Amino acid sequence: MQVINKISCHGYRGFQTRQEITLAQPNGDFGSGLTILIGPNGGGKSTLIEAFRRLSNVRDVSFTEGKRNKHAGDRVSIEVEFDGASGVLKTVDKGGSETEWVSTDNKTPPKISFLPSRRVFDPYFSTGKWNRDQYYRNSSKFTNRAEPINNFSHRLFNALDKYEQFNAVFKKVYGKELSWTIDQNDNEQYYVKIEKPGNVFHNSDGMGEGLVSLLFLVDAIFESSDNEILVIDEPELSLHPQLQRRLMLALGELAKDRQVLFATHSPEMVSIDAILNGMEVSRVVDEENGSTVYRLDDECRDIFKKLEGDLFNPHAFAYESVACLFAEDNLVITEGQEDVVFFNKMVGDLNLNYSIPFWGFGAGGASKIKLIAKVLNSLGFKNISAVYDGDKPEDATEFNEIFPEYFSFIIPAGDIRDKLDKEGNVIKEGLYDSNKKLKPKYFDCCRNLLSDINKQANG
Repeated sequence: MQVINKISCHGYRGFQTRQEITLAQPNGDFGSGLTILIGPNGGGKSTLIEAFRRLSNVRDVSFTEGKRNKHAGDRVSIEVEFDGASGVLKTVDKGGSETEWVSTDNKTPPKISFLPSRRVFDPYFSTGKWNRDQYYRNSSKFTNRAEPINNFSHRLFNALDKYEQFNAVFKKVYGKELSWTIDQNDNEQYYVKIEKPGNVFHNSDGMGEGLVSLLFLVDAIFESSDNEILVIDEPELSLHPQLQRRLMLALGELAKDRQVLFATHSPEMVSIDAILNGMEVSRVVDEENGSTVYRLDDECRDIFKKLEGDLFNPHAFAYESVACLFAEDNLVITEGQEDVVFFNKMVGDLNLNYSIPFWGFGAGGASKIKLIAKVLNSLGFKNISAVYDGDKPEDATEFNEIFPEYFSFIIPAGDIRDKLDKEGNVIKEGLYDSNKKLKPKYFDCCRNLLSDINKQANG
C-alpha cells in the first residue's frame, strides 16, 4: 500500500506562506484513510486539491504567472512526504514558470487519481477506451478548472465492459439500479442511453447533473486500488443529501485500506465515526497572510469521543452542530438547546432585528462549552462567544482563562427559564416564566445582553 504522510504548498495561488496538511493513515476501520478539507469559499481548498493534481504528473507541469504568488517570491513549491521518502515539485527560477521534481533516492511521486469539481463531458462522443492509468495520466494535463472532461467517454466504454462491477458501486450510492448502455445515433455519434421504467429511454444530453456527476464518482471508486491516493474536489456537487450520505459511506468503506482525500462544503460528507477512527479534518481559510490551514488535532478527537458517548445530549454533534464547522466564524455557544430556542425567541419578544449565529443546539452543559470551543479553536475560528447561566460564573472564568481571545457573557438569572419541582414551585429562577413569557424585570438587561452578543458576533 502506498501512503502520503504530509503535503505542503507554498507560493501557489493564495498560499503566501508555507502551509501543510497531514493525511490520514488507513488502519482497517471505516473512514480511517479519509482526509477532508473544509472552509469557506476562496480559502484555498481547490488550490490544495490542484497541488495533488500537479504531483500526479510532474513531468508536464508549469506554473503560469497568474498562479504564482508574488508575496512568496514568485516561486512555487509543493513538497510531499511519502513511503519513507520526500520530494518537492518547484519552479526552477524566480519569476519563471518551469519546474523540476527533486526527491530522495530519485523516487517518483506517489500515484494520484484526481477528480475535479466540474464534472461534465460532451454528451455525444466518438469511440475509444482507456484504462484507469491512461485516463488519469491524460486528465492531469488539464490546466483550466472549467474545462470539460471529454476524454471521460473513454472510461464509459471501459465501464460498459465491466457493467456489473460498475453498477454495483453505482447502486450503493444511487440507491437503486441504473440500466444504461452506449448507443449510436444516425450521425454515428455515440451517447449514453438510459432506460427508465416503462420502456422509456433518454440520452446523455438530457441527463441531470447529479447523474452525470455520479458517473464520474463511481468510475473513480470502482477500480480504485490501495496503490494510489484518490483525490476529489467537492464530491457532493449536484447530489441530493441522501445520495451524499450514501456516497460518504462508500468513500468511508473505500478508505479502510487506502487514502482518499476530498474538499467539501457539505455536513453530509462529515462522519463523526470516521473522525474517531482517524479521519483527518483540515480547515482552509483566507487570512491576512494568505491561505492558512488549521487541523483538527488528537485532543479534539478525544472530545468527539466524550461527546458521542453522552446519551443525555445526543444532539451535541448532530447535523446542526456539524454544519457549524462550515460557518465562516463568529459562532455563539450556549449551554443547552433550550438556550438556543429561548434566545432566538427573546430577539423577537424584544422586537430586535438581530440574527445571532448560535452553535448547533447547545453544548449539552456549561462544562462542555470549553470542549466545543477547543474544537473550533483548533480549526482556526477567531471570534467565538460563550453564554453562561447566572449560576455558572466559575465556568465563564475558566473559559476566559483557556481562551483569552474569545468572549463570554453571563445571563442575569440562574437559568434561561424557571425550573420547577414536582409541586410546581420555582427552584431556580429564569429569565422566562413557566408560561414561556419573558419577565418584565429582565427586559432592559436582556436587551443590553443581546445587543452585546450581537455586536460581538456580527460587529
